[in-house]
Amino acid sequence: MNSYDVDVESRQARVHEPTDGGLAGVSMAAEAELFKAVAHPVRATILELLSRGEMSIPQVCERTGVKPTHLSRHLAQMRAQQLIDCARSDGRLVYRLANPEAAELLAAARSLLHARTTAALNSLGPIPEEEPFTAAWGGRISAPETALVSRSVIADACQAIAERTGCTTEAAAGRLIMTARTCHMTLLEAALDELRNGEDGRDA
Repeated sequence: MNSYDVDVESRQARVHEPTDGGLAGVSMAAEAELFKAVAHPVRATILELLSRGEMSIPQVCERTGVKPTHLSRHLAQMRAQQLIDCARSDGRLVYRLANPEAAELLAAARSLLHARTTAALNSLGPIPEEEPFTAAWGGRISAPETALVSRSVIADACQAIAERTGCTTEAAAGRLIMTARTCHMTLLEAALDELRNGEDGRDA
């Protein structure tokens, strides 16, 4: 073995040495594979659906709009990472979460997206005209609390736009700002209108 081979083996050994209190490189690779298993809109949707309860293949197809032939590939990838499993119930094959903790992946993603939206909105500076919430609460909350509520509503509206259109939360914030300016509304009023329209659409 020459010196070059020795150097290569030494570097490879260091990659797999435990770091950060014993966390091995192979553990990080396993975590990356786990994230890849939900790194697709269809698989993320399946995980969301199954977090609400078990479903059969026809039910998943109906809710996702994906054909069974395409759906099987997504299900197989998620099963390989033990995110979901299947069993027979009343004579039919149903899928369910392998562990309740699997739903926490989506919760973490939503939390991060919400934080990104909030950061994007914070970069816009102070939000003017907070009257709708001030009036609604009859002065029972302070100005800082009012601002926090307003920013939370605007962040929720941006997230709703992003989910509806498939754009980033930053682009959704831009759309909301453009709507507010075009309709001569405050950003808060535009956000409330977006959320109300979303609720009306779900109720229809």
